[in-house]
Amino acid sequence: MISPTMAVAAVAPALSDRAGFAREARLARFRALIIDMVVFGFISLVVNSVYGVTEVTSGFFTASGGMYSTTTAVAWPWLTLLGGLYFTIPEAMFGTTPGKYWMRLKVVRLDGRPLGVGSVVVRNLLKPVDFLPLLYLLGGVLVFNTPGSQRLGDIAAGTTVVYQPRALDPRATRTSGQTARRWLAITLAAAALFTIGFDYFGRPPLVIQGLFNERLSFGPEVISYSLGRPRWGFGQVTYPMTLRTRTGTCTGEVGLTWSLVGWNESANSYSCLS
Repeated sequence: MISPTMAVAAVAPALSDRAGFAREARLARFRALIIDMVVFGFISLVVNSVYGVTEVTSGFFTASGGMYSTTTAVAWPWLTLLGGLYFTIPEAMFGTTPGKYWMRLKVVRLDGRPLGVGSVVVRNLLKPVDFLPLLYLLGGVLVFNTPGSQRLGDIAAGTTVVYQPRALDPRATRTSGQTARRWLAITLAAAALFTIGFDYFGRPPLVIQGLFNERLSFGPEVISYSLGRPRWGFGQVTYPMTLRTRTGTCTGEVGLTWSLVGWNESANSYSCLS
């Protein structure tokens, strides 16, 4: 039977070893973070370009035009969720992210116990806090100034990051079998195909909403609009539309044309009832 004293004695070397292993991986963690930010930045660019709506972020409109700046993006809660999934899913399945994999790093528990999914979830739930006030400053300061090289999420989850050869025990980090890998590949392929299809068939109404937000092709007197059933052609789509102003109703149509950079307005006309 293992006494409590023996258990404590066994844990102490594990803490010391893992802390040392984590310290030697500090700079590699920084490089892995840069790689992950580049990869996630590309994913965010695709998501924003396909599913985002152009919004006016500042400026003003006048009867003859306006001066303003815009951004095309999905709502920030969805981007935050996407970022959480980007880091959590691969770490829960493989103990690593694309950036960490490139730098041959693995997430482990500092105390030497097996890494559970719960610990992975906790460390990534607090990742937005580690990014404060900007550019991962809080997390970086903590990694380089804590004995176990732990950012805030690591401290809460009891985890750290070491080089892959330091986590050869299968229980030390997360691993997944062929079935889980196959389902992940199927899910990613399905998401890619859905995004390609949505970019062609689902994005036109979002483009029109962006034109309305910028008051392009919609006069400043238009306060709302609705679209009818689209008429599709090869690389073209036309929507009947009803516009409402403060003084009456207008009817017309708006046409979009497909190009390598996506949908662009090609025609727009409407007339108003007096």
